[in-house]
Amino acid sequence: MPTTHQVQQGECLVSIAESYGFFWETLWNLPENKAIRESRRDPTVLLPGDVVTIPEKTVKEYVRPTGARHTFRVKNIPAKLNLRLHDEGGEARANLAYVLTIDGVETRGSTDGEGAVRVPIPPQARRGTLLLVESGESFELNLGNLDPVDTPRGAQARLRQMGAYFGAVDGSMSEDFVMALKAFQTSRGLTATGELDASTQSALRETFTG
Repeated sequence: MPTTHQVQQGECLVSIAESYGFFWETLWNLPENKAIRESRRDPTVLLPGDVVTIPEKTVKEYVRPTGARHTFRVKNIPAKLNLRLHDEGGEARANLAYVLTIDGVETRGSTDGEGAVRVPIPPQARRGTLLLVESGESFELNLGNLDPVDTPRGAQARLRQMGAYFGAVDGSMSEDFVMALKAFQTSRGLTATGELDASTQSALRETFTG
């Protein structure tokens, strides 16, 4: 029988699927999960309290001759970390050597021409550290904790990571948050209402992921 899983803070569809032994695409494309697929749009950004349907596992049988050696390869799809670094003027911090530590495992590389870091990580990873070698700057990463863009907390987190908001990420419509929304709306040619309306959500999503 299918079961359900209530999303907790720090979880995403990739980590949930891995814990139940599925590929994330299997859960994402399940007809019973259509509501989440349409409302969240991104399998890596779910809201605590969302309910994901988990189907029954199907058993695959393979017929092979006895007395011979057979090799079976199990597919494994890792999650992927995507982040971009830019300066206060919005310019990409390109070609910077970094050390990324996830669950005690180090990965060394350099940001690309867009200032981006794009590396595979374990689906169940929760925390990490990004160290910029030359400057010594260090960034703590709370993986899987980004709420959907249509929630105040999700909008606050995105604005803060873009350097456009410095208040608490607590989901409250504080004066600082409203002012940050207005400034962001103005910068994107939108009417500065200070409200988290559909056009503002779309602009935040495009700016944050683009």
